[in-house]
Amino acid sequence: MDQESSKRILLVGATGYAGNKLASYLLKETGATVILAGRSKAKLDELVSGLPQQDFVDRTELQVLDALNLDSAALGDFDLLVNATNEGPHNRSLIQACLDHQADWIDMQMTNELLNPPPVLRDSIERAGRCFVIQAGFHPGLIAPLVRCAGQQMELMERAIVGSVIRDENGMPFTSAYSELVAAMRDYKGETYIDGQWEKLGYAGYPKFEFELGFGEQLTYPMELEEMRRLTALMPDLKRTGFFVAGFNWFADYIVTPLIMLSSRIAPRQTEAPLARLLSWSTRRFSRPPYGTILQVDATGQHDGRSANFRLCVFHEDMYVMTAVPTVAMVRQMLNGQVEPGIHLMGLCCDPVQLLEDIGRSDVSVTQQTY
Repeated sequence: MDQESSKRILLVGATGYAGNKLASYLLKETGATVILAGRSKAKLDELVSGLPQQDFVDRTELQVLDALNLDSAALGDFDLLVNATNEGPHNRSLIQACLDHQADWIDMQMTNELLNPPPVLRDSIERAGRCFVIQAGFHPGLIAPLVRCAGQQMELMERAIVGSVIRDENGMPFTSAYSELVAAMRDYKGETYIDGQWEKLGYAGYPKFEFELGFGEQLTYPMELEEMRRLTALMPDLKRTGFFVAGFNWFADYIVTPLIMLSSRIAPRQTEAPLARLLSWSTRRFSRPPYGTILQVDATGQHDGRSANFRLCVFHEDMYVMTAVPTVAMVRQMLNGQVEPGIHLMGLCCDPVQLLEDIGRSDVSVTQQTY
């Protein structure tokens, strides 16, 4: 951590659900000074009071800021901005603050202006020599690295399917992230990669996935991720891949989801927030054990001239820890200068083996088997 000890990380959105976990793991897993930033001084003080002060007090600072009305000149020095907020117009001022302060960037947003940036923005970042990593976390973020790790276990990998279950004992609290999820579900394509092209699956083609750790066989639904679409161009031997998620519960799957699809044609803006709240409520009311968040890749191919199967499983009880820990593992690679300047998806720019090793040294379980 010697190289990290001189670095300063500005964590924006520190008092949110993901930001709270990120604060702890950034202090625990890096040697950097962490500037906890948010709009409420009271919430920042509460966050700091929950940290193990004896270990981290010398590396913790507070910064009250409104990301939507940000005065970049008023910020102190920082080397990396960790954006733990949801997508919104405030991104523009935060991006400009990074360029003004010659700092790098990482976010956990499903989509924003950095995913398909206008040429002027891309050129500004590249000319400044800054590294911007987007779609960090586990979902997206960790899907492509699982496939890439699986590919390193074989001379030839032909199939790699990633499945996920998210099931919290207390349900998932409502945040504005649910509105992003509802918007993504309305644009749902249900595609998977088969023999060199992405194809839409009908409901009858949705696969059942056998999960580890007591989750058992689950019906799963294909989910489109940009990191997986771009990954297939980098792995020409891969004939079949995709990312599939298990449903939340019967109420969410058979009542809320059809309502979301129907609302895409009837008053989408007016129904987005109420449906997001209904989806969140259903996770608290109808979820059943086992609980936790699991990501699992099942891969097949050739090793030493024989057919080979490989399974890699990542698990934690708390979905926000599953977001924070991979993000911090990516942050460490950025602080150590392992990522080239430019705009990158975390799933494609990380060293996947090192990422999984760092994740496994934290509170997250990482297991693998070849058979």
